[in-house]
Amino acid sequence: MAELTDPAQEFALLCSALRTEDNAKGANYLAAKFDTAPYSFHFYQVLFTIIERAEFLRQITAQLPEAEHVAPQIEKNIKQILKAFEAPNLAQPWRTHGAPYLNDANISPILIFSVAVRKKFAYPLLTEDEQSELVGVVEELISWLDGHQIGEQDFIRQALIEGLRQFKFRVERLRWMGWGYTLQSLREVISAYMALERGFTTEGEMPLVAAVLKKTAQGLRKIYSTAGVAKEVFESGDFILKAYGAASMVINAKVAGIAGVLTFTNATG
Repeated sequence: MAELTDPAQEFALLCSALRTEDNAKGANYLAAKFDTAPYSFHFYQVLFTIIERAEFLRQITAQLPEAEHVAPQIEKNIKQILKAFEAPNLAQPWRTHGAPYLNDANISPILIFSVAVRKKFAYPLLTEDEQSELVGVVEELISWLDGHQIGEQDFIRQALIEGLRQFKFRVERLRWMGWGYTLQSLREVISAYMALERGFTTEGEMPLVAAVLKKTAQGLRKIYSTAGVAKEVFESGDFILKAYGAASMVINAKVAGIAGVLTFTNATG
């Protein structure tokens, strides 16, 4: 059985990895860590994704009855951690201004809390090879879509491409396949797919649209398959709707019942 992870563990491990004795300014240190330029568009995307994950954990904490007694402490820890990413600390040496907030006192409770989170939100921890495979699948689909315009409905094709690019960016830079902002990118792809499908008539009349739908559906199945979704789920006729529903539920932090929407092979054995 593959190793599992969850949103709390991913967040805690990321914060631990950002502790350093590096004397570089915070913005420069984080930019180098995430392979982007300081204060660039991608730089702010990374910061937003980190902040989004912190907010998601707050929502989870508030909705888990078994976490009621630790919720105030988790809230304090998250607030302290987020101070590391505030503008004044990004302009100062990371070692003395940002990294100190990423200490064991703040991170350890969240790592322990992941035990409760994992009961509701468990998914496979992708290896480097699996992440590379996932990125390869997305790159192949983007490349194919780039070369196939679909006339008046081409804005939908562009929406597909944009969602896939955002998904690829978040997987590559933060290495999170898990729930939150990364998953929202896939929901956007699925939304565009469904919009295109609704306007589709017959394959004979719209052969290129049919090809785009087929290629995108195959790509989405490969993505979810690589991430460990049970084969019987993504091969079912209503897979697209199930995938969209699962993404929507998790993004909106609807904890109860999510395990039954999409079943992960490695999470269920």
